[in-house]
Amino acid sequence: MRAVVRLCVLLVLLAVALPDLGAAPGPAPSLFPLVPGAAWTRKNEDGRESTSRVTGPKVVGTTRCTVVERKFVDERGRERVERTCYLVSAAEILVIETTNLRGELTVLKPPRALMKLPARAGQTWAWSPEDSAFDLKITSKWVGEESIKVPSGTFRAWKLQTVTAGEDFEVTVLTWYAPGVGAVRSERKGRRGDRQISGWSELISYKIP
Repeated sequence: MRAVVRLCVLLVLLAVALPDLGAAPGPAPSLFPLVPGAAWTRKNEDGRESTSRVTGPKVVGTTRCTVVERKFVDERGRERVERTCYLVSAAEILVIETTNLRGELTVLKPPRALMKLPARAGQTWAWSPEDSAFDLKITSKWVGEESIKVPSGTFRAWKLQTVTAGEDFEVTVLTWYAPGVGAVRSERKGRRGDRQISGWSELISYKIP
């Protein structure tokens, strides 16, 4: 009887001491963390900085989404504020509402998938607005995972290629998303009419509560 008791105690101790090797792993860190209080500071090619922060939830129509507010100084020295509301699920991150070129909030119809999840090299998707006055198409593709170094650190990140094409312009943007951090670098290149477009921005500091 005592031997049985000692065996039971030993099994209990082993169960406590050893990890549960059969337990399912926890959720992977988000490529686009929208935690209240999260903030990112980025610098672009001309040295100007922008600050983005999660300001909280918002209801757009019947959809509850999360607002990210971005503050920056434009080429004319004016402070600008842009707001975008995102809906996050396990399968995708949708842009529900955003600031347009005139500085007005616009509800996207249909919502645009910023990224499909989980990230998978070669996966592509596309979006076009229903009510645009001209032809517009945004095509996105997960290129792959790679290491990238920016002022805020060195990260293993997923590279996303996004091509925006219209009547007289085409711009390709490459963005690197690091798990648990978000976008750490972006590069853009293209044309608008006869004008060439190029630039970059990179993460210099961040806070994820």
